[in-house]
Amino acid sequence: MSKPVDIYQIKVTLRDSRPPIWRRIQVRSDITLAKLHRILQCVMGWEDTHLHEFVIQGEHLWRT
Repeated sequence: MSKPVDIYQIKVTLRDSRPPIWRRIQVRSDITLAKLHRILQCVMGWEDTHLHEFVIQGEHLWRT
């Protein structure tokens, strides 16, 4: 029997947008940053052309 996976709810907000542009998504706790990147492209309607980065507890982990 496999261990249950937690689900995280994440709010993604574009900085300095007026009006605010944001999405609330739910992802599995075992998701990779590469998969999260692809999900964000989809939910934000992007085509991998927008500058973004992942920052976790002040550490910059991925930047495109």
